[in-house]
Amino acid sequence: MLLKEEFLQALEGCPGFLREEMVAAHQQGSPVSVRLNPKKKTSPLDIFPGGILSDAVPWCENAYYLKSRPKFTLDPLFHAGAYYVQEASSMFIHHAISDLMKDAEGLLALDLCAAPGGKTTLLSSMPQFRMVLANEIIQTRTPVLQENVIKWGADHVFVSNNDPVDFEKLAGFFDLVLVDAPCSGSGLFRKDSDAMDEWNPGLVSFCAARQKRILASAMQSVKEGGYLLYSTCSYSKEENEDNLDYILQSGMFESVSIHIPADWNIVHSVSGVGKANGYRFYPDKLLGEGFFCALLRKTGETTGLHNAGLGKLELIKAPMVLQDWIIPSNNLQFFKKENELFAVDEINISSLIQLKDALRMRKSGLRLGAEIRTDLVPDHELAMSFILSENIPTLVLDMQDAISFLRRDNVEVDGLGNGWRLVTYNAIGLGWAKIVQGRVKNHYPMSWRIMMRN
Repeated sequence: MLLKEEFLQALEGCPGFLREEMVAAHQQGSPVSVRLNPKKKTSPLDIFPGGILSDAVPWCENAYYLKSRPKFTLDPLFHAGAYYVQEASSMFIHHAISDLMKDAEGLLALDLCAAPGGKTTLLSSMPQFRMVLANEIIQTRTPVLQENVIKWGADHVFVSNNDPVDFEKLAGFFDLVLVDAPCSGSGLFRKDSDAMDEWNPGLVSFCAARQKRILASAMQSVKEGGYLLYSTCSYSKEENEDNLDYILQSGMFESVSIHIPADWNIVHSVSGVGKANGYRFYPDKLLGEGFFCALLRKTGETTGLHNAGLGKLELIKAPMVLQDWIIPSNNLQFFKKENELFAVDEINISSLIQLKDALRMRKSGLRLGAEIRTDLVPDHELAMSFILSENIPTLVLDMQDAISFLRRDNVEVDGLGNGWRLVTYNAIGLGWAKIVQGRVKNHYPMSWRIMMRN
């Protein structure tokens, strides 16, 4: 891959940039990395047998490199949410948060530009956060975000589809706001050659201006004493260090530093005016793509008014129809939309009411299923969740039949009585099937079905 001379010249003077090494790195392939779902109890070697598993990603728990790239689409465990395929450098946010917020708990987090959901699912697996709101600005990207959140199974993740300016109505609401800003994409040239073809200085300027607009609103929604985590997959100073100076100019934030072992080869940089700490990732120095991130602590008061929440959520008693489907819990609260049943942890009820008042919510609770008279038609979200009763009858499939199920092809079974079955592969749920007179009715979501045939 040949890098544009204009691009290389633009990076001269950036901390850590070495022309020859950068050019050489782009003649090599991208490393493959995954992050395991800690709540879907499967060992790394069970998921990736045959010697494909390589070293652990040093700055993120439950994350590993692979020696080659398998066909993830044809792995049932990928669709079951047992792991997420995520670029290694971007997983650094796990270390950044752990370093500065190690003993915190009960926090509210916002992933403002969340699709497709890698950083959202990472946040949801960290013990610091009792609630994570995943927002996607672009409506057409919201479905893939919802899909990945549902597959991950965390019931404390909600999804919204709003412009950043809408979050000014939630001034001082979040303990952590993550802005993984839309950018010129230069850090992903090895993975996306189209990004290299489209790169030009005008695009960098356009992205930097858009990032400032996003940040202007995001800064308002951070609680005093909370953190703003800013990141891009760009090398350009205009999109990185210059935007840190923009944040500091608000007078509401201070830069913080992150402890990083020297052998990780992450480059520490400082902004030109405010000397804010930033961290650069280069593919010639580590196993990962180009990435930039920084954490800033809010010290100033929020200028907007916190929306205290004027609405309400009509909670209902635990429906009898659920008694055989979910683990009994005193923490779960339930509500209903028409005949659809939802569950939410009681600790998040007040926060959810305020979010529903201010935003266009696309997922505002764990969808359990439809109550039809005295029966439940279970939803796919319930199959992916961690509140499902262990007494649910299962339909255990091998690899070939699991792939057929995910394609919504016919699956043949013998000797099973009528009723709902949790379809499993390697002891992890894939979805629902209903046995009717010896035939398997496949209830895997139609829009998620595998289209690849080989």
